[in-house]
Amino acid sequence: MKAVIYCFSGTGNTRIVSDMVARELGKKNIETDVFSFDYKSYSNTEYPSPSDYDIVGIAYPIYGFNAPYLVNRFVKKLCASKTGQRAFVIKTSGEPFKMNNPSSSYIKRTLSKKGYNVTYEKHFLMPYNIMFRYPDALAKQMYCYADSYSTISAAKIAEGEKQLYKVGPFSAFASFICKLVWIGGPIIGLTYKAKKSKCTKCGLCAKNCPMGNISMTKKDGRPKFNGHCMICMRCVMKCPFDAINAGILNPWKVNGSYKFDEILSNESITSNFVNSNTKGYFKNFNVYFDSMDRDFESYGIKAPRSLS
Repeated sequence: MKAVIYCFSGTGNTRIVSDMVARELGKKNIETDVFSFDYKSYSNTEYPSPSDYDIVGIAYPIYGFNAPYLVNRFVKKLCASKTGQRAFVIKTSGEPFKMNNPSSSYIKRTLSKKGYNVTYEKHFLMPYNIMFRYPDALAKQMYCYADSYSTISAAKIAEGEKQLYKVGPFSAFASFICKLVWIGGPIIGLTYKAKKSKCTKCGLCAKNCPMGNISMTKKDGRPKFNGHCMICMRCVMKCPFDAINAGILNPWKVNGSYKFDEILSNESITSNFVNSNTKGYFKNFNVYFDSMDRDFESYGIKAPRSLS
């Protein structure tokens, strides 16, 4: 069997999780391709046809309790299924709240209308790329849980086990209201600027922007931010010189990617940051980790925080 995961990833976390799931599907003799798409590949239809695969996956980061609008457009553009292929959804965000449940509603509905059999949906936690930087220990815990749970996700996808999130009225309303981010993104993006004191005119931000929203000006060679921003924060996090001022979002920017290789190899950093003794905001994350722990027990897998 063959599977494809069409992945949109702003700062890279969703791609990491997609690769984890693809790896585990491979162990089940399901050859899996992960295709990272952007605005250019979407608009030019430069992506593999789902007709060439037995299983089709969609992966994306949640923005304001919704899928990025490019992801919805991409799914709408996919060709219909002639064989009723199974389909699944992977999504990532920095918080485990139920208000994220409706983010895939349009995707699942559209795939179903196109003849796909949507059987599985999983929300993985990965560190924030905006608002505030997560402690390395929490980033490690999230990564380890995603890595371990990808084994279970692959098993459920391969077996066609039905697992889809329920959407309550409050969550649906919150998701609907937060669709304003689709309008606000392009406006907010216009407030981005490159600091003259730090910008080296390397052009990395323009090269990496998934929306092709950044151009290098002929006048001074510095980046210009146009009106198609999705606030994925890739330019901010990936700038090696911390040169980008994110406009009205600048107080909440997170500069510099999480160095997972270093975090994972550092034995002094625990993967048990969130537990029953956790106080404050992060104690709310126990619902997510406790649920995964129960699934780990069912599959005979040791929970990552029990190993720390």
